[in-house]
Amino acid sequence: MPVSKFQHTVTPADTAASVGSGDLEVLSTPRLMTWCEQASYQVCRVVIEPDRTTVGTLVTFEHVRGSAVGAELTIECAKPINDGRRLVCAVTVKDHDGDEVGRGEFARSVVDPDRFMAKCQPQG
Repeated sequence: MPVSKFQHTVTPADTAASVGSGDLEVLSTPRLMTWCEQASYQVCRVVIEPDRTTVGTLVTFEHVRGSAVGAELTIECAKPINDGRRLVCAVTVKDHDGDEVGRGEFARSVVDPDRFMAKCQPQG
């Protein structure tokens, strides 16, 4: 299955200590998941109609290895599989040595942007 690749370098702003998810100067899980979510969004954009967008609905993810500031990571996102209700992307993250840092699935629903936003407005 075709895979799209995205590169990121861990900065001090990406650490657990910086984002508040821990006290170590290593890549935070929330930042890593954000990068993976961005990858799934970009990959899904190319398979949907131009007047639609996608929204994240489900994440299953495992952060399996720490990464220090300066580490260069590659997020690999497979072409989405349509499970009938959503687009599901398999995502893996590897460091420059090819060691796995994380893996998971990111599900996104295809929506009409105007209808979706109308439903998000406060009722009053």
